[in-house]
Amino acid sequence: MKKIRSFVAHPVPEEWKEIIRKSSASLRNGLQSKIAWVKPENMHLTLKFLGSVEEDKLAEVQGVLKKIPVVNFKITNAGAGFFPVQEKPHIIWLGIAEGTDTFCSTATKIDLEMAKLGFTKNRQSCHAHLTLGRVKKIADDDWNALAEKISSIELPATEINGFTLYKSELTPDGPVYSVIQEYK
Repeated sequence: MKKIRSFVAHPVPEEWKEIIRKSSASLRNGLQSKIAWVKPENMHLTLKFLGSVEEDKLAEVQGVLKKIPVVNFKITNAGAGFFPVQEKPHIIWLGIAEGTDTFCSTATKIDLEMAKLGFTKNRQSCHAHLTLGRVKKIADDDWNALAEKISSIELPATEINGFTLYKSELTPDGPVYSVIQEYK
């Protein structure tokens, strides 16, 4: 049976993608670490990573997601950070300020419903963020300066309307995401 790598996320508004794209050269300036920056077209706010899902189980996933209430809400950005820790970052992220409670409530509902289908529950508590890059090889960079640059990006408050089930295909040029189903 064919498996489809998939995840559930809120799409990132085009306006945010464009502003981040324009800021990317400034963010990269002076860094020695090897970082795989997320392409603007691939930016999303992850609610639940499902992994490789058998096609027939994906139909079950879609049925369960249809039953989760869609809440439209406003988000703003604030701050930046690194997972797991700033001293040895693997993930570089932009923080979400307004809208965090609604985001995490939706993520928790999805996580609980997916656990009923046999998916592993998230071990970490919810942290609303937008992944900007993944550190592949760390060097002696000024992570505080990078966090300050990211924090200084001014993004307009924006409305989040629904969530999406995505397919993720890994390619030598990076992942390619496509919509399986939107929930609005």
